Order: sequence, then structure tokens, then C-alpha cells
Amino acid sequence: MSDFIRIIRIKNANGDEKLLEIPAKLDLERPKRPRTVFTDQQLQVLEKTFNESGYLNGSSRLELANKLGLSDNQIKVWFQNRRTKEKRKDATTTTNDSNPNMHHLFNAYLMNYWNNSTNGINQHNQ
Repeated sequence: MSDFIRIIRIKNANGDEKLLEIPAKLDLERPKRPRTVFTDQQLQVLEKTFNESGYLNGSSRLELANKLGLSDNQIKVWFQNRRTKEKRKDATTTTNDSNPNMHHLFNAYLMNYWNNSTNGINQHNQ
């Protein structure tokens, strides 16, 4: 039992009980690593590199990490997050621009409807 730090009793929907043993190697209590705050210079280089190519191979990533004083994993995650941001931006732009004339057509429809309704009311009241 010394290899385990915690035993948790779990019941399923039928009421059956199981014991879950959590290994000592799995340290659930350890604090999270603090969020990385990139310097302006690091961001400038990362953005420039991203604009040249949205993907880096292992050796390029390692080279960039050494150049910027960051870990290989930090570079990898930054690029993943940046690609996600780009996809989200593209999706929003595509949705908004899917029919650029729609806004104008809708406004024209409303103006036509308003004018016809107003004329109908004025004629009816006269």
C-alpha cells in the first residue's frame, strides 16, 4: 500500500462500490505551472515566424526556443494557440462576409416596407 497515496471509494448507479487507488507518482496536489508571459521581443519574433509559416518542424522549433530563451513546449503551444486564433478569426470573417450585400438588401427591404406602410396609413386616414 505504500506505493499509493490515496484510496477513493466510488459507487456506480447500481450502488456497486469500487476502490480507486491513486498512485504516488500521480501528484494531484502539485501546483500548476504559472502562465508564461511573453516579452514584446519574443512576441514580435513569434508573430514574424508564424506569418512566414504557420507550422514549425522539430529542429526549427528547438532553434527558435533556444533563440528566445523558451522551452520547445512553450513554442509548440504558442503556435497551436496562434493557429486556433487564426482559424477563429477566419471563421468570423467568413460568416460576416458570406453575403456582403445582405445588409444593404435588408435595409432596402425595410425602407420599402416602411414607405409602403406609411403611404398606406396616410391614404387610409385621408
